[in-house]
Amino acid sequence: MKTKLSFKIIATLISLSLAALLFSQGYWLKGLYDSTWEQVNGNIQDAMRMADYKELFIRMDSLTENKSPGTITSKIELSKDSTEEISRNGLMDTFSVKTDKNPFKYDETAESLNEYLALLTSMEGQIQGALHEKLDSLKPIDYALFESLLVQELKQHDISVPYKLEVIQVKDSLPETVMTFRSADTLSTKGLKFTYPIKGTQPEAYYRLTLKTPFQLVFKQMSGILISSFLLVLLILIAFVYLIYTILRQKTVEELKTDFTNNMTHELKTPISVAYAANDVLLNYDTNVSEKQKKYLSIVREQLTQLTGLVEQILTLSVENRNTFRLKQESILISDLIAPLIEQHKLKAGKPVNITTNIPEAIAVFADRTHFYNILGNLIDNAVKYSGDNPAEIFISAETLSNEIRVSVTDNGIGISEANQQQIFDKFYRVPSGNLHNVKGFGLGLYYVKDMMSKHGGSVTVKSQPGKGTTFTLHFKN
Repeated sequence: MKTKLSFKIIATLISLSLAALLFSQGYWLKGLYDSTWEQVNGNIQDAMRMADYKELFIRMDSLTENKSPGTITSKIELSKDSTEEISRNGLMDTFSVKTDKNPFKYDETAESLNEYLALLTSMEGQIQGALHEKLDSLKPIDYALFESLLVQELKQHDISVPYKLEVIQVKDSLPETVMTFRSADTLSTKGLKFTYPIKGTQPEAYYRLTLKTPFQLVFKQMSGILISSFLLVLLILIAFVYLIYTILRQKTVEELKTDFTNNMTHELKTPISVAYAANDVLLNYDTNVSEKQKKYLSIVREQLTQLTGLVEQILTLSVENRNTFRLKQESILISDLIAPLIEQHKLKAGKPVNITTNIPEAIAVFADRTHFYNILGNLIDNAVKYSGDNPAEIFISAETLSNEIRVSVTDNGIGISEANQQQIFDKFYRVPSGNLHNVKGFGLGLYYVKDMMSKHGGSVTVKSQPGKGTTFTLHFKN
């Protein structure tokens, strides 16, 4: 059965496929962007945290390098007081209970690992606050040092964009900027803000970092994936456009070919009719024609008859391929239709033909009369042509089954090999016979039979063995 999708359906399917591809690609890139942005945001927060720790340690080292007894004592007191501060908040007691006095030993009373991580984070904040509280009283925070350390940390995370760093103190619930640092290439910066608290300070204070173009960082890290995704989508889009162009071009060529075939066959009908009439006059009504001339005129008439049948077949195929093609089905008694068909093929065969039938008079098929006539005509014509040099013996039968009506045409011809049986219904296909062309034809007859049977809702099958003849069976729905 012929399964051709119209151009509109193909174009719609291609467009939907491309839209689905673009949507899935966009959805995937959106998820990648979100995860990358979370990573960048975490890197910025981590850079501010590490810069604060390093600034604390550098101040601590500077106090230690002084080697004064008061400084060393203060540092020891800092460590002692920090531990007492943590103990007063109950953190060490809680940790001891949960870990059985071993922070790296898992106990059955312990809860999930997330609770341990939260506990460690809280402890870290308490220690950092205690360090700030003691160190800030001995030596003030070096904000310029923090700024330089922060820049280094950001560069380690491949973050180099214009920024503004502010130190904010909260007095009477009102934030006040006490110090500002800007990158060299900008004076004022509007962008995304990140804050980091300076723990243990009184009054409350925090750092506020403003990055001018933080989103460019995300796209920079995604640049490889974005470029490859863009090139992939572009390649697929070009392929789809080329496919549409090719389909349009083939559609145009097919329409031109169909128009040419229709016009050519219509134009051929007139000269064939004139030549056939002239040949008939010379052959039947001219008394001066010799026997030799009659022989040649008979050959001309035979070829004209074959050419007429070919033109009619091409016209029939072109009509049935049009969108306006409709079958005019009716109930047809096979016995009534087969009799004149047999006589016609006996007359034009040119050799002895014996056709026997076994068709009950009551069997009828629901079909288009013209096309059913042509289908049977093609099968009988093939049976005659491929009977070889022997007289053609053809048997036509019909039977009614529970779900179908079968009409079979059997011959005693040369047969068809199993390999060729799969292709004999293809358009323009002819069984290979080397350089011999004893049987004339164009490979359209059996294609027409199969195509018209499918349009009737039925099918055609073949059984054959080389040298033992062939049986074609038409299956009509009952």
